[in-house]
Parts: sequence; C-alpha cells; structure tokens
Amino acid sequence: MESKPHYYHCATKGFKHSILYASVREFVAGMNRIAFCQARSGREFPVIVVAFCLMDNHVHFILYGRREDVLKWMALYHKLTMIWQTKHRDGSPVSEAWEYDAWRIVDKEDLKEKIAYVLRNPMAAGQAVVPTNYRWSSAGLVFSAGPDVTGTPVREMSSYHFRKIFETRIELPDDWMLMPDGLIWPGCYTQFQQVENLFGQPSAFLFALNQRVEAKVNQEMAEHSVSLPDYDITRMAQEAAKEQYGSPEIETLDLSQRIVLCGLLVKRPGVNLKQLARIFNIPPDDLRRIFGLASGGDSKKVPESNPGTMRDVISSEAERSRPIPPWRR
Repeated sequence: MESKPHYYHCATKGFKHSILYASVREFVAGMNRIAFCQARSGREFPVIVVAFCLMDNHVHFILYGRREDVLKWMALYHKLTMIWQTKHRDGSPVSEAWEYDAWRIVDKEDLKEKIAYVLRNPMAAGQAVVPTNYRWSSAGLVFSAGPDVTGTPVREMSSYHFRKIFETRIELPDDWMLMPDGLIWPGCYTQFQQVENLFGQPSAFLFALNQRVEAKVNQEMAEHSVSLPDYDITRMAQEAAKEQYGSPEIETLDLSQRIVLCGLLVKRPGVNLKQLARIFNIPPDDLRRIFGLASGGDSKKVPESNPGTMRDVISSEAERSRPIPPWRR
C-alpha cells in the first residue's frame, strides 16, 4: 500500500449496452454525487478532485490522494450512483458490471497530458462542442472570467429542503452553492486552480486541449491494466470483423482491414498492441507507428480511409503479405 499521495487518472470502462446518464436530470445528479463524495470522504480517505468529465456511458477523474483512498472514492461514487439509479429507474440500475481503475501520473508533463485527455473526451468522441463549453466536466472552470455564481448557499437551506432536493443525509459545507439549474457549483468541490497553476496561461491550456492524445493514453491505460486473454480479444476481433465486413473470418482480411480492426480494438480496456499484433499477425512496432505510439510519443497518424498510406507504414513486402497462421484462426 502506498503511503504517499499522488495524482491518479481514474476512469470506468465504458458500458457496451447501458447508459450511465440518460438525461439532463441524470447528469445533474451525477455531477452532484462528486460533491457528496468529497464531503463524505473527508478525513477518512482524503482525496482532491482536480478535473473530471462525465460521459453518457463512462466517467473520468483526475484525483490526488493515496491509491487506496482514490479507489475508495471511486467505490463511493459507484455506490451512490447505484442508490440513485435504483430509486429513479424503477429499481433497475445499470446492470453491467462497473470496472474502474486508477493509473498513477508520473510527472508534471504527464499530468498535463492526462488532464487534457480527460477534458477533451467529448470532442474526441465526436460531439460538436469544444471542451470548455461541455456542461458535464470541469473544463469550463479553468481560466474562466471568475466565480460569477448565483444561487443559494447551503447554510440558507432547511434540512427538509436539502433532503428533498438531494435525497441524502450527507452534509455539505455551509458555503457551498446550489445554482438555479440544480447543480452544486463545481468550483466548490473541484480544485481547478491547480490546473490553472499547472498550465500557467490560457493559451497553454487551450493548446493542450487541441492535442490528440487518445491513442497514446488509451494504450498506456491498457498496458497498466490486467490484459484480457488472447481468446477474448480474438472473439472481440471476430465480432468487429463481422460488423465491419460481414464475416467473422479475420484470416480472410487484407492488411488494411486488419489495421482498421486494430484501431477499433486498441481503444478498449484490457487490450494492448502486443496482443493485437499476435492476433492479426502484424509487427508490433508497425502498429505503434500507425497509431502514433512510437517511442517519445511521435505521432504518425494514419487515416483509416487510406489503405495505401497504411501499407506504406508496414516495414516490408514480406510483412505485408504474411498470412495469419492456421493455429491462430
């Protein structure tokens, strides 16, 4: 058990068949649960929330604390979510298993990259919104014009009113603010000033948000997590092949098609490039170059729609034409 606190990137695995937040009301409740986790953790397992982003089927946090405490915090968020959903979804919370982990952030530059990764999640997922305008994250707090918050301080709320709105007995600090839209102001429980101090200038923060770091960070997360067995990844590859190309027979795919499937699978937790290289019979170093994961993070992004360009990245004609061995089929 680690005795010293560190920064951690914490995330849940995205649900395949369930929605975590299906409405504005559910997002509001999800945001407010962060506040109650902060109020509840307190001295028992002190954790600082530095940044966060809630997506419809998963969540991301940058937390500071001991690993043990950070995982307790994530467990509490899970517990409060299940309680809320059981009450408001007719006794049927998300049925898929919650899978989450905490990845230690190693230095200042790594912290910048992970914060940018978390806050640019909506844009990276294809939503037509810049990170600072996404309502369900802490991005809008950073380098904002200032706390122009209108609402009701907790100290002015009666116990009855408080419990009617929040449906909990967890107490909040008296000076925290409930805004008219039902949100507890995120600046009450998020240490966004740490993000401002880290980047120094708004231009540096916006520059970081504009960098595509998803492939690199996803691969780092996969490599530091428990990997799925090759059998499971092969099954996932066959399902993806059937969805993309109409047949689960991955051994019949040409090189460009295999690379496309690698690009889909490498984003999933528990999948790493070494396994994909084995299953699709592509040299791992070539896959790293294709997905911008070469040493030093030197990105060589290859568009999926250009098979000719992708083939140029593969090291030799022999590797390009090498079939998938029968024992791997």
